[in-house]
Amino acid sequence: MSAAMSKRNRPTTAAQAAHRRKRHEFRSAYNSPEGKAARAAAAGKPAAKPPVPPVPKAAAKPPKPPAQA
Repeated sequence: MSAAMSKRNRPTTAAQAAHRRKRHEFRSAYNSPEGKAARAAAAGKPAAKPPVPPVPKAAAKPPKPPAQA
C-alpha cells in the first residue's frame, strides 16, 4: 500500500479495498482541473479564467493654484 493509512481507516476486506480504490480514482478524476473544465463545458459555462490584473487609475488631478488675495 503506497498511501499511508491509519489502521482505523484501513479496509478490512478485499471488497472494501476495491471500493475504496475505485472511489479514490473517481474522486481524483472528478476533482482534477480537466474534470472540472469538462463539467463546466457540459453545463455551458465558460471555464474558470485567471483573474485579470486591475487597470492602473489615471494620475490624480493637479491641485488648484492658491487664490490670489
